[in-house]
Amino acid sequence: MFILLIGPKGCGKTYLGQSLERVLGVRFFHVEPLWMAWNAECRGAGRAPNLAGGIAAVHPKLAEALGAYEHVCVETTGASREILEGLLALQPRTRTLLVRISAPLDVCLERIAARDATHQLPADEATIRKVHALSEALELDADLSFENAGLAEATFVERVAQALRARAED
Repeated sequence: MFILLIGPKGCGKTYLGQSLERVLGVRFFHVEPLWMAWNAECRGAGRAPNLAGGIAAVHPKLAEALGAYEHVCVETTGASREILEGLLALQPRTRTLLVRISAPLDVCLERIAARDATHQLPADEATIRKVHALSEALELDADLSFENAGLAEATFVERVAQALRARAED
């Protein structure tokens, strides 16, 4: 099963994905370090990174994992239609669990300001606001939706586990 966490920067996707990995044994991919490595590779080769090249570099690693693990979890803001469509094309919809995560902008900004940015793509406040608006406006038929201003980790993990069991029974 491919679990796709979709929500704005700072809404808790990485934390919740890591929770799924720790508690349920789901293989979680924090994709920002993969994009950061690709951007560095481009700069090292003297070329400008672009979206299509990043997708071509990152998505095959995810596709490979889908063949190697029972459950794979990936995060995205959903702000880029190309990235989202590429992710959705990696696995049939019947084998994909779309999990929408939201949080108020002020909560996201506080979390982003307080976290270690080592493995996060750098973004100024204007970009964070734009991505938040795009992500929140995304029309998506999610299987599960969570408002994460104070979501309990155990509640999130249990609801995802229930959804995975239900899909396995189908």
